[in-house]
Amino acid sequence: MPAYNFKSMQVVPPAKDFIDIVLSKTQRQTPTVVHNGWAIQRIRQFYMRKVKFTAQNWNEKLTQILDDFPKVEDIHPFYSDLLNVLYDKDHYKLALGQLNTARNLIDKLSQDYVRLLKYGDSLYRCKELKRAALGRMCTLMKGQDASLKYLEQVRQHMSRLPGIDPNARSLLLCGYPNVGKSSMMNILTRADVEVQPYAFTTKSLYVGHMDYRYMRWQVLDTPGILDRPLEERNTIEMQSITALAHLRCAVLYLVDISEQCGYSLAQQAALFHSIKPLFANKPLLVLVNKTDVRPLEALSPEEAALLQGMGDEARRISSGGAVAVDGGDAEGSALLTMSTLTEEGVMAAKQAACDRLLNFRVELKVAGKRIADVLNRMHVALPKHRCGRGTATRSCRGLLRSLWMLLLQQG
Repeated sequence: MPAYNFKSMQVVPPAKDFIDIVLSKTQRQTPTVVHNGWAIQRIRQFYMRKVKFTAQNWNEKLTQILDDFPKVEDIHPFYSDLLNVLYDKDHYKLALGQLNTARNLIDKLSQDYVRLLKYGDSLYRCKELKRAALGRMCTLMKGQDASLKYLEQVRQHMSRLPGIDPNARSLLLCGYPNVGKSSMMNILTRADVEVQPYAFTTKSLYVGHMDYRYMRWQVLDTPGILDRPLEERNTIEMQSITALAHLRCAVLYLVDISEQCGYSLAQQAALFHSIKPLFANKPLLVLVNKTDVRPLEALSPEEAALLQGMGDEARRISSGGAVAVDGGDAEGSALLTMSTLTEEGVMAAKQAACDRLLNFRVELKVAGKRIADVLNRMHVALPKHRCGRGTATRSCRGLLRSLWMLLLQQG
């Protein structure tokens, strides 16, 4: 399940509607008739109740808004950076801070006017103090109209974000625009990502799900990345960079061997080497797509050398990304061929990527400190021969080792 559910956030009304909601609730749920013949103490209590109830309404509504929106410091770094890319972290924090300040000022206004109402000496004086208190609260909230409208726009956009679990088993597809990432996503999962023959069809992150070895996996389709300095990349490209930087996943770098995407093999290789720091500590595969249009045999020696260089670099990164125990799966080839049109090689690439990520996660857990704590809590009964001689068989030990590896993969 996703770690963060942004779809449950309530609507943030504009200031005018906000004021109408609070004042109408005060009118409905508090007494509305006061008589001139009442004792002054009863009149004071009547209007003090109005002021307190209104301030409590403001406090509850504003607290609900502040609690619904995630705090940048408390969420996963992936979502924190994604918020900064999409909405500007400073503007977002400033809007929430202004609402928090408004909530505190309304509480202080309520306390001040309740204190003044305790000394009201007539019905007219108490009524005017109540009007002043509610008027100042409404004026204060009118000044927050810009922040409320901004937060509502952020809420609408966040509710459309895919539910990505940063800690789940994930495959991440990246590369130049129009190299076949969305087509592969549609093959691997039940997602229906739009596929068009022009660049930047995918403008945001998409997530799909699949099963492999009885486990749930998520597949992420990222927008295309261009080979240019980080400060020149736009919001669409920065979403891909953020996902690469923060998600623990297996990275599938797609290469269009036919160059129908509009970018040469040299340009695609240059992009691979420029963003390879983001591949650190992750299993990495280079997938050569569209081999149905142009097979590997049709490449020139220079182009074949570029592909081989990417494959060797991917193998080096994969072998150095995990804590090596027995070599893992990094000894296999990190350069695979496929075609998303004929679906040839797609399932082989999926299997290779999933197996690499499972081995990577197991090696990290074996090398971690928690493995000793788990072993100390486990007791394995070893059977003996009926005659009382000998120890457990070798097959039993192999079975226990297999069960242990399965438990690590499931975790």
